[in-house]
Amino acid sequence: MPPPDPAQRQQIDQTRITDSQVQQTQGGQNTLSFQNSHHNQTTIQNVIVQWFAPKSQSQVDWRWARRILEEQQTEIYGRLKYTLMQQQQLQVDLQEQPQQVGLLQWDNPALEFTAPESVELEAAQELLIAGQAPEPLPADKLLIEVFGRPDIKGKLLILGAPGAGKTTQLLSLAEQLIFGALQTPETSIPIIFELSTWKDDRQSIQDWLVEQLYDNYGGDRQLKRYEGWLDQRVLLPLMDGLDELGLERQIKCVHKLNEFAKHYPQAVVCCRTKEYETAAVRLDTLRGAVCLQPLSDAQIQDYLTRINRSPLWEALQVSPEMQRLLEPQPDEAVGLLRVPLFLTMAARVYDPRQPFENKADLLEKYIDRQLSIDTRRSDRRRKEVQKRSWAYKTPEREPDWRDTRHWLGWLAQKLEENHQVDLLIEVMQPSWLDNPTQRRAYRLIFGLIGGLIGGLIFGLIGGLIGGLIFGLIVGRSKIDLVEAFEISMSHEVRREIVRSLRQNLIFGLIGGLIFGLIGGLIFGLIFGLIGGLIFGLIFGLIGGLIEGFKKDLKLQSQPNQGIWNSLQSMVFTAVFSYPLGIFSIASQPVIRAIAQGESIGQGVAIAAESLPSSLLSGAFMALFFAFSSGGGVAFVQHFCLRFVLARSGAIPWNLVAFLNYGVERRLLQRIGGRYRFIHRELLTHFAQSAVSPQPLNRVEK
Repeated sequence: MPPPDPAQRQQIDQTRITDSQVQQTQGGQNTLSFQNSHHNQTTIQNVIVQWFAPKSQSQVDWRWARRILEEQQTEIYGRLKYTLMQQQQLQVDLQEQPQQVGLLQWDNPALEFTAPESVELEAAQELLIAGQAPEPLPADKLLIEVFGRPDIKGKLLILGAPGAGKTTQLLSLAEQLIFGALQTPETSIPIIFELSTWKDDRQSIQDWLVEQLYDNYGGDRQLKRYEGWLDQRVLLPLMDGLDELGLERQIKCVHKLNEFAKHYPQAVVCCRTKEYETAAVRLDTLRGAVCLQPLSDAQIQDYLTRINRSPLWEALQVSPEMQRLLEPQPDEAVGLLRVPLFLTMAARVYDPRQPFENKADLLEKYIDRQLSIDTRRSDRRRKEVQKRSWAYKTPEREPDWRDTRHWLGWLAQKLEENHQVDLLIEVMQPSWLDNPTQRRAYRLIFGLIGGLIGGLIFGLIGGLIGGLIFGLIVGRSKIDLVEAFEISMSHEVRREIVRSLRQNLIFGLIGGLIFGLIGGLIFGLIFGLIGGLIFGLIFGLIGGLIEGFKKDLKLQSQPNQGIWNSLQSMVFTAVFSYPLGIFSIASQPVIRAIAQGESIGQGVAIAAESLPSSLLSGAFMALFFAFSSGGGVAFVQHFCLRFVLARSGAIPWNLVAFLNYGVERRLLQRIGGRYRFIHRELLTHFAQSAVSPQPLNRVEK
C-alpha cells in the first residue's frame, strides 16, 4: 500500500475548510455500492490501516468483536435496503460546515472561492490549506475518506433537516468502516449507538457506551470486555439521534460528548441542524462537520423524470400552492419537497385531484395510500411471481385500517415514552400498561398462574395464596429474560461456564450450610448439614450452568426470540434438574440412616421403596427450578402482559403477524427480530395522531 500523500499532511495544524461549497454526491457511492468497486475497497482499507493500526492486545477479545461486526453488517444492509431514499437512489449533496464544531473559517478574501453554477450538480469538495489556493476534491469521494482526512481524524458531525438522510449517511459510513474492519482484522470495532437511550444526566458517555453494549450484545460483565475496548481505544462509536433527547437533555449530552471526545480518538455524531443550532452548544471537540443540503430544482426535476413522475414537477412549476412546498416555512428551515424523504413520499402519493398542503397532510396521504385496499391488492398481484409469503393469507384477513392506525399509534407512543427507536417484542415491560385497571389485571393473572404452578409443587391452597402474593410483588417488576441458551462449546463459552460453575457452587455450598444448620436444629445436626450441602451443590450446579450458557452473544434474528429462548431455557433447566432432583430426594433416607447411626444398606432399601414418589417429587423440584431460575417467570410475565394489552385493544392478538404486515405496507422495517418505523418522522406522526381502537371488521370503507 502506498504511503499517504505528503501534500495532504503539510501544515495540517493550519488547515481551513470553506463552508460555501457543494461537496459530494452520495447516491451510488456510500450506500450498498462500494463493494462493487475494487478501487473503493482499496480506499476503505487504506483509511483503516492509516488510522487504525493492528492492535493484538490481549485485553481485546477480537473473536467476540468480529461476531458483533458481522451481525452489525447484516443489520445495516437490511436498514439501507428498506430506506425509502435508498430504494430510489436519490442523490444528496453534502456541504462542510466547520463552524458547527467551533472551527474558524478561512477569512482571507484573496482565497475565497465561489463554485460556478456549472459544477453545482458535480458536488465538488473544497479543501483550503494555509497559503494555497482551494484544492478541489473529486465528487465521488466516499464518506469514509472525509472521516479519515488528516484534519478530521475520525471526529465528525453529520447534520441535516428531518428526512434529509442523516441516518442513511451514518449507516453508509458504518458499512464502509465495518467492511474495512472485517477485511483488516484487529484494528477497530465500529458500532452504531442510539443517543435517545442516554437517560441519566450524570452518566458519562463512556459508561453509557459500555451499558449499551451489554444491553444489546450480552456477555459476562465480570470479564469487562467492553470496558477494555474503550480503554484500548479500539471501539469506534457512531452515535445517532442527538436531537431526540429534547433540548434540555441534548445540551447536557453535548457537554458529556465534548468531555468524551476530548480524550477519545474517534467519534461520529448525528443531529438535526435546527435542534443543534437551537441548543447553541457546539461539539467543539469534534474536528469536522458535514451538512446534507436541500435538493435543488435540477435535482428534483431529474429525480421525478427518472421515476416517471413528471406531472408532479409540472405542478410545482404552475401551482402557487405547490410552489410553497419548495420554500422554507416558519417552522421548517427547508422547503418540504427539498427533503429527500418527503419528495419520495410525494412521488408515491401525488394526485392532482387531492393535493397535499403540508408535512402532516403528506404523511397522512402516504399512510392512507399504503393501507388502501387497492394498493394492498396491487402489491400482491405485482409480487405474486416472487411466491412471497404474506403476513395474512388474503387482503380480506388483513386488519381494518382503523385498527392498524391505532395499534401503530400506540406502539409509537410507547417507543417515544421509553426513548426507544427499535421495537423488540420481548422487551415490552409492565410499565407499558396504560392504567391501574390494566396493571391490576396483569398482576392478578400472573399471580393465578404462579399460584397454579406453586399448587402443583407445594399444595393447591398454599400455592394459590403464595402465587397471588408472588404476583402482586413480582408482577410489578421488570421482565428479565433468560434467553441465551445457544449451546456452544467454544473456548469462550467453556471458560465462562467453568467460571460461573465455580462461583455458583461456592454460593450453593454457603447457602446449603446455612439452611443445613437451620434444618439441623429441627431434624438433627448431621442430617441437616448433609442434606443442606447436597441441596446447595445441586442448586449451585444448575445455577452455574444456566449462568454460563447465558453469557453467549445475544443475537436477535427472529421476532420475540428472547421470549422463546426463555421458554427453551425453562425446558432445558427442567430436563437437566430432573435427575438431580430425584437424586436429592432419593438420597434423604441414606442421609437419615447415617445421621441416626443405622446401616447404609437399610437407607438404600428405603430409598428404593420410595422411588416412585421420588420420581414425582423430582418432577416438582425440576418444575420449581425451571420456573424460578430457568426463564419460566419471564415467559409467564410476557404472556400475561400480552394478554392484558390485547384484551384492552392496545395491540392485536398476533403481534408478530401484524408487525410483518406493517413491513409489507412499508410503514415499518424489520431487521432480524427488530422492528422500527421507516423514519423517525413517521413514528412521531403516528404517536401524535393515534386514533381510538375499533372493533375488528374486514369491510374496507
